[in-house]
Amino acid sequence: MGTVRFDDRNDLESALAYLAPGDCVELDSLDLFSGSGKDMVSALAEIGERGADLVSLREGIDTREGRGQSFFALCRALQGSDLFSRRRDGVERAKAEGRYKGRKPIAVNEDLFDSVVALWQGGQITAREAMARLDLKPNTFYRRIKEMEELKMKDYKKVENEIRSEIKEAAKQSRKDLDELKKQVKAEAKEIKKAADEKLELHDVEREMRHDRIRAEAEQRDAVRQMKKDVEAEAKELKKLIEEN
Repeated sequence: MGTVRFDDRNDLESALAYLAPGDCVELDSLDLFSGSGKDMVSALAEIGERGADLVSLREGIDTREGRGQSFFALCRALQGSDLFSRRRDGVERAKAEGRYKGRKPIAVNEDLFDSVVALWQGGQITAREAMARLDLKPNTFYRRIKEMEELKMKDYKKVENEIRSEIKEAAKQSRKDLDELKKQVKAEAKEIKKAADEKLELHDVEREMRHDRIRAEAEQRDAVRQMKKDVEAEAKELKKLIEEN
């Protein structure tokens, strides 16, 4: 980000998330911080926590010099005090009574904003050039970036939830289809077993009939042999009687 100059009263907090160690925020005066005094102190403390520097011309503050850490230490100490509690309570009462309206949002051409931000995020232009094209101050620019990212995250979560829902529904349908397939397989297996049993039963009948036929043929052969023996015996007896007479 480098050195970025703020010269209006719009909310600076949205830009703090993009500060990196070594960056520098330059102001004409600390009065340019919007919000409550406590919010201003918190923002200043966060600049120090992020390893960035602050230059405020009217107050003669330049944390790049040796006393910079002392300034940020003071801001951190003020964060824990109740110095700003009266102001905060007044704002809360105004909100409760419907008298606190806050700041009006700055109108931005969304299509132009998206195209310029795409160029900036792609490394084709600098942040300062992007702000100039959009005619936005740094804090407004970075706040809109943050809002855009939050919106994208909401869209992502919405799509993610839709995908999860579709996967869950597909899994449910798959289980239903699998159960139906199991029923069909069981029914087909039952039919196959029934046909196999019927075929085995038919084979048993055919085998018994074949055995009966073999037995009958054997009995017939035995009867023929016995009849032949009887005829031969009778013929022998007849021949003997003839010879004796």
